[in-house]
Amino acid sequence: MNTNEVVPVRTGSRGKVPEGAEELAVTGIRSVLRHVAKPVLSARVTLMMSADPAVAFPAAAHATIDVNGRIVRAAGAGQTMREAIGHMTDRLRMQLDGTVHARRSPASRARRSLARRRLSVQVT
Repeated sequence: MNTNEVVPVRTGSRGKVPEGAEELAVTGIRSVLRHVAKPVLSARVTLMMSADPAVAFPAAAHATIDVNGRIVRAAGAGQTMREAIGHMTDRLRMQLDGTVHARRSPASRARRSLARRRLSVQVT
């Protein structure tokens, strides 16, 4: 078992959040954290439902993860809370993939840096 699977995920909610949404968000975050190689120090998710009927996307989900001292944030919005949580976990997965791979592979950073230098030389 990965130690990141047992990190407690703190939850909070504002508005009339549907029953079971917090558990769904925690499950989604834990599934993303299983693939993170670095230690996760803390995780928090906040779910919000707007009471305003004019809001196009009344459901929102925000996650804040501390990965070995680096704060990673992701948010998602949708017409339903399930949709908002899905968007949030997708964005969190992309954020963490970028953070983990950029930190883990100095060779890929060097290749990216070289590509940027080549691009800047070609543009000017």
